[in-house]
Amino acid sequence: MSTSDDAKPELASLDRRHLLAYAAATAVTGSVLAVRPDSARAVVNLGETTSSVKSVSEALAAAQVSAWGGFSNGRIPAEVLTTVSATVAGSGFLRDDAARQFLSMSLAFRQALGRSLTITEGYRDFARQVDYWNRYQAGTGNLAAYPGTSNHGWGISCDFGSGVETAGTAAKRWMDANGPSYGWQPTGNGFSRPEPWHFDYSGTWTGPSNVNKNAKAEDVDTVIVRCTGPLSEYPVAGYTVLVGVRSLRHLSNIDMVNAMRVVGTPYYELDWVGFYNVLSSMGVPRSAIRADADYFWG
Repeated sequence: MSTSDDAKPELASLDRRHLLAYAAATAVTGSVLAVRPDSARAVVNLGETTSSVKSVSEALAAAQVSAWGGFSNGRIPAEVLTTVSATVAGSGFLRDDAARQFLSMSLAFRQALGRSLTITEGYRDFARQVDYWNRYQAGTGNLAAYPGTSNHGWGISCDFGSGVETAGTAAKRWMDANGPSYGWQPTGNGFSRPEPWHFDYSGTWTGPSNVNKNAKAEDVDTVIVRCTGPLSEYPVAGYTVLVGVRSLRHLSNIDMVNAMRVVGTPYYELDWVGFYNVLSSMGVPRSAIRADADYFWG
């Protein structure tokens, strides 16, 4: 993804033996995308834009209130966002503070409802926003904000699943009542066509978290690693483990992962090459990889 010229944040090294060399990344092309002309209907009802505006120019100006880090809406580099699990491919990113509050909220949701809180879509790049807008204009899609104005493009919006997407459910009632205490507001309730699944994070950005951001490689003794593809020892993609020096524990569900992330444990999504390299650097043999693994060599 491209950044503005005045915002090129320094990447922190949180790994052993060049872990970040294998870190997954996404990119947005700089190609020009065709945006359908705005109709009167779409201008008045600018979809996910919660400000009361009467033109696209006003919507673009209102969107700048949520700008952060010197980046452009929908063109934020993956490496400055925090990875979360999301159903829509390429959308599993949120701004650091929004992600941390989501992780805490997800644990409370699990305790209250007995199931995981899932994200359907988080961060939305500019190209996807253009596509959604054009579908909205054509009458073939849901409400969509004009490209460059959606809070999804700032990494501070989520469309939730787990029953939250349906008005009147226990999950939706819990989220409406409790989400705001974590900074997540049920703004979709007020759209011209209500979207119960849509929430915006309202916390003020104060800069990136310093938790583990400046750690030196030799100081990081425990990390969460998720292999994005199948392994010889575990042929199902998504094998996630808590790895320490000569120790490995399989994190078999998202709530286990989130519980570790809430306390600041670094998280990486790697391909199989990177995954094996991390294990090797930590002194963990490949024979430790199995379902429900709880390996420790003292």
